[in-house]
Amino acid sequence: MPAPAIIKGSDHFFVTTYEGNGGGQKVGKFVPFTDNATIAKSCIFDSASNVSLTRTPGSAGNRKTFTVSFWVKRCRLGDAAGNNTYGQRIFNAGTASAFFDLKFSGSGDTEGANRFHIREYSSSAEKIEYWTNRTFEDTSKWYNIVVQVNTTESTSTNRIKVYVDGDQITSWYRSNAPAQDFDTLVNSTVLHNIGRFTGATSNNLDAYLAEVNFVD
Repeated sequence: MPAPAIIKGSDHFFVTTYEGNGGGQKVGKFVPFTDNATIAKSCIFDSASNVSLTRTPGSAGNRKTFTVSFWVKRCRLGDAAGNNTYGQRIFNAGTASAFFDLKFSGSGDTEGANRFHIREYSSSAEKIEYWTNRTFEDTSKWYNIVVQVNTTESTSTNRIKVYVDGDQITSWYRSNAPAQDFDTLVNSTVLHNIGRFTGATSNNLDAYLAEVNFVD
């Protein structure tokens, strides 16, 4: 069947099916399935180099409803290079004293290292706090993580949803849902970082990232 004629390409897209065999470092279609394909065109973040991708929105957007997704392959477990013990930031928005965080926990976190941690801290209080039961300790594997935030939901358990490799996490080590219609710091006019924490240079990420997507 021939491809349909598209008058305005920006209004359409073609669907590509991705398949794999369940092993580490897989994305794409391989015939036959093999174990030697890797995710291409990733970015490596080295905590000791204090590198990051940053943006400060010129005006506030939707602070209640957004999705962040990415592929990540860890290079260092636990703490980042340096002497700070509070994990590695993947995505961060805010200041040193008020921020939204997606991170892997470190040895200084009382909940234990290598958990995936979602947090918003502002006005000297935890506004959002989720810790996974599972830990992320396979440095040979690419993890696909999707975080969906919708604080307009009437059911508190629906306000934060997390998917790892396509499976929704439904059991948490600790969970504290945001208040209904809570405005996060994401999409406000504060510094947004990929790969580091606004408030310090010792919480940076040691990992590869690929296909980082943000949708508000």
